[in-house]
Amino acid sequence: MLAFVCAALGMLPAASAAASCVGPQLVIGTDPEAASVGGGEGSAPVTVERGGHLQVAGQWFRDGCDDTSAGGAGCAGPPASSERPLRGVDLVLEQGFSSWMLGTADAAGRGEGYSIAWEVDLPPGAVPGPAVVSAAGVEVAVEISD
Repeated sequence: MLAFVCAALGMLPAASAAASCVGPQLVIGTDPEAASVGGGEGSAPVTVERGGHLQVAGQWFRDGCDDTSAGGAGCAGPPASSERPLRGVDLVLEQGFSSWMLGTADAAGRGEGYSIAWEVDLPPGAVPGPAVVSAAGVEVAVEISD
């Protein structure tokens, strides 16, 4: 009924072009300048110490994509958000044919950019060499040093 009233008054919002939502991103390390950001190709692997402590943070860990907003109020107001923070997101280290679950976390809400964080220790079975840290389909290359 509200759509009919708004249409009759000429108050329906103009159709907007759909944008795309940014996908989940991961950052490894405490120094954003030296950290590796997931989702992009060509990033140099971040070096992590074998058996060392690892800080991993991310944003945009959500279900749904509200990528348009009409703004305003009343008939032109934005619809209710369909985005929801991801729950039970596993952080995984993969190296060769081995895989270790490092931790599980829940993403924060919309106001915090669906952020997520883990503080974990690398497993003793990881050996020096290339590896991948992943969560919810996002992968970041790491180089494990001795």
